[in-house]
This record gives sequence, structure tokens and C-alpha cells, in this order.
Amino acid sequence: MKRSDKMSTVGIVAEFNPLHTGHEYLIKEAKKLGNVVCVISSNFVQRGDTAIYDKRTRAKAALLCGCDICIELPILWSMSTAQNFALGAVSNLINMGCDTIAFGSECGDIDELTALSCIIESDEFKNHLTSELKKGITFAKARENAVRLCGGNYKLLSGANNNLAIEYIAVAKKIKPDISFFTVKRIGSEHDSKNEDVFVCASFIREKIKENCFCEAKNYIPDIIYDLFEKSPYSDINRLENAILAVLRTRSKDDLKNLPDVSEGIENRLYSAIRVSSDIDSLYNELKVKRYTLARIRRLVISAFLGLGNSLFMKSPPYMRILGFNKTGEQILKNSSTTSPVPVITKVSDIDSLSQEAKLVFETECRATDLYNLSLNVPSKSGTEFTEKIIKMEC
Repeated sequence: MKRSDKMSTVGIVAEFNPLHTGHEYLIKEAKKLGNVVCVISSNFVQRGDTAIYDKRTRAKAALLCGCDICIELPILWSMSTAQNFALGAVSNLINMGCDTIAFGSECGDIDELTALSCIIESDEFKNHLTSELKKGITFAKARENAVRLCGGNYKLLSGANNNLAIEYIAVAKKIKPDISFFTVKRIGSEHDSKNEDVFVCASFIREKIKENCFCEAKNYIPDIIYDLFEKSPYSDINRLENAILAVLRTRSKDDLKNLPDVSEGIENRLYSAIRVSSDIDSLYNELKVKRYTLARIRRLVISAFLGLGNSLFMKSPPYMRILGFNKTGEQILKNSSTTSPVPVITKVSDIDSLSQEAKLVFETECRATDLYNLSLNVPSKSGTEFTEKIIKMEC
């Protein structure tokens, strides 16, 4: 995207798990283009895990680091496939009036990412993908092979951020064909690396937090949010291990069959694995199959634990729930409240007037948060979705 004098409304899709200096850099670059709207993942994230800090702590951090308004990405989208994750997040950003989507990527080249996005939307690619999946390989490998057969730059798919960027572009182009894109080249440690660098990946910081060595991550946390993170309760999914196993043992085969992203009879394998596993790691090992990545397996297990259904899979969120905003964000919110095709939620009482589908999404979110609260090092009570207030920054 070429920069111009015209101010844009720039959307960022984020887990901020947790927000670090690399994220801060992306926000600062996006701010050069205009006002910044971000979508924050729920308390459960795409890799099939709990977020290290709850969504409101992460939203506050985002506002302190320069975002103008933060929207919640409900769990039915935040802990899902890259395609569904992108659909939910980008839909919200466009509904909020964003004309530009900004993201980090390993390649840092919008033209290359756009070209690859066009390939994965083509009939030729879809035909090749179907053929490759019949070989029993993972979706990621099948997609790589299909892109190669289409003559595309399949090497881009080795980057986790590239992959998400491609999905963002594909979804956004369908909803708003004239939308613009802006990318910041990712530098520093690779995704999920535990090595230290100029910028580190979030997994390094999460490990330091869980090891009570938060001070070792100080150089990678923006100064303005260091105290917020240091003082906030943090999550570890291992605290829920027995609860997860207990709930899973109550699930029927029909329950498991109706989970999001279930295919190839994996529900039968899950049902059997639940009955012979006495800890989470052994459950994951029992579920290992060539076609399913570990992240997909983790999402499957946590979806079963939380009682997620597939009725809204690959559909857009039926509402936008606002987590927080500053003065600029307040004006963006006023504008979108009259133009958004879905209801904009700023308080819990707004839910009462929504459709049954929307109420189902909220009920699912409440259930997930109540269970998430037990994963914190300082466990929290249930019902916090009803008691936590929207964050309002005065600047």
C-alpha cells in the first residue's frame, strides 16, 4: 500500500498473547496511516490454549500502546482454523469501518501475499487441494503442494504470519473488494521460537511468565504496559487438566461429532483416546494422526471441553462487542453504530435484544470465560462477563 495524506481507519487482527515490542512496532507503523482499530482474541487462542492474560487486560495494553478501539473476537472464531479466525476478525474490522488491514508477515511484501491469496481462491488450487488431501497428509502440506502445482510461491506458506496474512487478504477482498493492505516485515525470532532477539515471539515471554521469571522478558515488553502485565493474574492451561479430562469423559460420540472442524471420523478416535488417557499429554499422543496438526488436535480437545458446536463455523460473528476505546475510538464507535450491518455491543444489557444465534455466541463466551478464570494463578469467580466494565481511556 502506498502512503497518502488521506487518513485511513486501519484494522489490526491480534491475539497480543501477550503484547510485546514487535506488536508495538506494528501499531506505531499503522498509526502513521490513520486511526487504529484492533480485534482481540478471546480468552482462548488459535493454537488451542488459554491466553496468558485475559482479553480485557490485553485490550487495555493495546489501548495504552496506541490502538484507538478494541473489539472482542469471540471464542467460536478466536480458537478456530485460520480461515474461520480470519473471517471473524476481518468481518468485525470492516463492519467497524476499516478501509485498510495491517499485519505483520515474514516476507513483508503485499504484492507477493496478494498473488498467493488469489491462487488459493482459484478453482485450480481447490481441485489440486482436494486431490492432495486424499493422500492423507496434513492440510498445511496439502495446501503447500497445491500452491506449488499452481506455480505459486509455496515457500511463503512456511511462515505462520504469512499464512494468516493470506487468509486476511482473501476474506477482506470478498467482503470489501476496494480495501487496502499494509504489512510490516517481521524481524527477530521466528514464530514460536524461544530464542532471544531484537524482537522475540510471544511464546518466549509466556514461558518466562509461567516460570516466574517475568523480569527476563522486560526488554521485550513496552515500558507503558510492563507494570500492567507484571501485576495481572496470568493463565496456565495445565491448571485445568483434571477438569478437562473429567468433562471429556462425559461427552458422547454425538457430542464429539458436532465439534467445529471435525472430519475423517476423528471424533471416534477422540472418543477412544479420552477413555485411555489419564493426562493431557497422553491424550494428545493418542490423537496423533498424520493429517491433524498438534494445534488442530488441541483445538479439538478444548472445543470438546468447552462444549463448542459447529452451527456457526465459517459464518461471520452476529455482533461486535467492544472491549475498550479512547477518545478517538469513541468517535469511530459512534460512526460505526449507525453503519454496521451487525449490532454493536457496549454493555451486557444490549444482548437481550439480539437474535437467538447471537445469544448463543454470548452464552458460549460466558461459559468459556467462567472456565478460563479457573486457569489463572489467582482464580477468579464466575460471571465476570456480566460484571467487567468497558475500558475507557481519557486520551
